[in-house]
Amino acid sequence: MNTIFNLSLKSAAREPFLLFWSILLPIGGMLILGSLVGNIDYSIRITTGMMAMGILFYSFTTTVFSLLSQRRRGVYQLLKVTPMPLSRYVISVSGAWTLVSMICAMLVLFVGTAFFHLELSILNVIKMGIICMLGAIGYIFLSFFVSGLCKTDAQTSIVSNLITMPLLLGSDAFYSLDATPAWVKMIILVNPYQWLLNGLRSGLLGNNRDWLISVMVLSAFLGISLFLAVKSLKVVEN
Repeated sequence: MNTIFNLSLKSAAREPFLLFWSILLPIGGMLILGSLVGNIDYSIRITTGMMAMGILFYSFTTTVFSLLSQRRRGVYQLLKVTPMPLSRYVISVSGAWTLVSMICAMLVLFVGTAFFHLELSILNVIKMGIICMLGAIGYIFLSFFVSGLCKTDAQTSIVSNLITMPLLLGSDAFYSLDATPAWVKMIILVNPYQWLLNGLRSGLLGNNRDWLISVMVLSAFLGISLFLAVKSLKVVEN
């Protein structure tokens, strides 16, 4: 498992999508938009929003393409003739991808707190790290399911965009949704990306009640994603 974990980390470090979509774009967008608006509330919104966006883009979008590539190369079929169970392989690669997602998010956080002069304690970092972990694992498991639905890169691109765009646009990552109609607010309640945002903000601001609610909702999302991933992997094993 350690070998697979380390190989997955090295592969992620060489991934060009990681550098742009999960590090350069979130940090650059955060600094530009935060500077243009120039108030503390929006600095917090854009910092946590870009953290969540980096997690979504890597944990879901990038890993969907990685998993599709593995399926097409017959990696899961080759595992059947090795002593390593498929479950151990999934745990190894998922652990490596989760760690990479958390590192990217923490880079955005530390740059944002330094640039916007936000107050950040060790406890805040721990709480936000837990939220990042839950969100990243949930999206990684979801990517296992989605990759099983797609056969080509074009299909994967379409499906991943159909999932990520509504998640992003149907959240208050970059703008307030306070004036939206009641039915929009109801939809937001089932948006896992919004709960990722809520958890990051409440962790940064020290709002323990909202943070615990976000932990519970993201844990439920993780459970649903795990169920879908298991169903997808059972198809591979048969």
